[in-house]
Amino acid sequence: MRGLTLPLIHPESPESPMFKSNATHEQRIRGLIYQSHARVAGYLPTSVAQSASPYNVNPDLVRPQVSIQYPYYYMVKVGIGTFTARPPYPSFKSYYLYMDTGSDLLWIQCEGCRAPGGRCFNQKEPVYPNSLSRSYYPLPCKKHKLCVPNQCIGASCSYNVRYLDNTSSSGVLASENFVFNSNVGRMEVLKNLVYGCGVDNRKNYGNNSNQIAGIMGLGWGSYSILSQANSLTEGRFSYCLPAISKYTQKWPNTYLRFGNDAVKRSNSSTTPLLRINDQKVYHVVLQGISINSKKLNVSDRDFRLRGDGSGGCIIDSGTPFSRLIKPAYIVLEKALKRYFWGQRNLKPYKGPKGLELCYERKKAEGFKNLPSMTFHLKNADLVVPPEALFLVMDKISSVKGEYVCLAILPSDFISVIGSYQQTNQRLIYNTKQQQLLFSPENCSKDA
Repeated sequence: MRGLTLPLIHPESPESPMFKSNATHEQRIRGLIYQSHARVAGYLPTSVAQSASPYNVNPDLVRPQVSIQYPYYYMVKVGIGTFTARPPYPSFKSYYLYMDTGSDLLWIQCEGCRAPGGRCFNQKEPVYPNSLSRSYYPLPCKKHKLCVPNQCIGASCSYNVRYLDNTSSSGVLASENFVFNSNVGRMEVLKNLVYGCGVDNRKNYGNNSNQIAGIMGLGWGSYSILSQANSLTEGRFSYCLPAISKYTQKWPNTYLRFGNDAVKRSNSSTTPLLRINDQKVYHVVLQGISINSKKLNVSDRDFRLRGDGSGGCIIDSGTPFSRLIKPAYIVLEKALKRYFWGQRNLKPYKGPKGLELCYERKKAEGFKNLPSMTFHLKNADLVVPPEALFLVMDKISSVKGEYVCLAILPSDFISVIGSYQQTNQRLIYNTKQQQLLFSPENCSKDA
C-alpha cells in the first residue's frame, strides 16, 4: 500500500529547531494572535496553478521531518537535490519549508536571490545552490504543461506568487529530486517534483536565526504535492493535532498523512469540502454555532459566500485561533457572558491585546466548568471541547489563580476554523470526493 507520512511537531515543542525557551507565555499568546490576524488578511494568494503532471514515487511510506518555528509556522523538513552519486543514497541539502494549506506551489529560495537584481529574506542556512545539483532541471519555456503561457525568464518557465499578507516569490519553475525520511528507517527519493526556485522573495520570518527557506503548498491546485504525487496521495491528506496547554508535560508526536495512510475512522462525520473559483484555500459550509448544545441565534446568511468570493468559512491549519464573522462573534460573546454571569470565582479581565473575552479566576480550575462549542457544518457537527475553545494562563505573579480567555477572534470579512479549535480531531481532506471527514481522537496517541 502506498502512503506518505510526515512527523509534525507542535509550535512550542522543544523539538522545534526554533523553540524559544525564554519566551514568556504572554509572548507566545501574542504570537498566536498576530498569526491569526495576518493569516486571515492573506488567506487568498494569487497562484500560478495549471494542470497536473506525472510524478515518480517509491511505494514505501515516507516520513519527512516537520517542525514549527516561533511564532507558530508549521515546517516540513525536506532534502533537496543530488550532490554526489555515492550509494545507497545521493547527498542532498536539507531545508525547512513552511507547510501551507492555503496555497499549492512548493518554492524555496535559490542562489539566484543572492545575485544582482535578486532578493532574499533572512534565513539561517545558505540558500539552495541549485546550479550544483545534478538533478536540477529548469522547465523549458512554453514546453511543459505546468508552465504559464508566455511567462519565462530567458529560456525557462517562470512563476510569480503573491499573497495578501505581502509575502511573494518569483523565479524559475524547475523539477528536482526531494528526499524524505521513510517509515521503514531509510531515505526515500521522490523524483521530478516541479517547484519554484525563488530569486526574488519577500517575507518577514524574523532575524538571521530563521530556518524557513520557502513554502510547501498543500491547497487546491496542480502544483500541490496532492496533484503531482497523485498516484501516491490519491488526493487525500490527514492530520490530528494534539491539545497542548500549560498542563502538557511530555510533548506528543503526531503526523501528516497522505493517500492510503490517511485512514477513515468508523465514527467519522462528513461535510462538503469546496473550492471557490481559483482559490487554493479549503472552504466548508458553516450554518450555525452552539454553546453546550444550545444553538445561538445566528443567521446562516452571516456565513454565506458573497458574490465577490469573500465571506463564507475556511478551515486552515495555519490560522491558530478561529475567526468568526463579526455579527456571529458578537452573539457568541454575549452568550458566553450570560453563561459566566454570577460565577463567584470569575471576574472580567483585560487579557492580551486581541483576545476580546477574558476572565480572572481566584482559584485555579483549569478547564473545569467551561462550556463546549459546536460548529454546525453542512451534514455534520464539529464539537469543540473546552480544552480547544479557551486559553488558561497562569497569573504573572506570586498570587494564586489564573486567567481564562476565549481563543476565538472577530473578523470583518470571513470565518475561519483554526488549528487550536481543530485539536483532538482526526481530519481527512479528500480532494477527489470534495469531502472533509473528521472524528474525535486523542491526538497525543497518533502513531
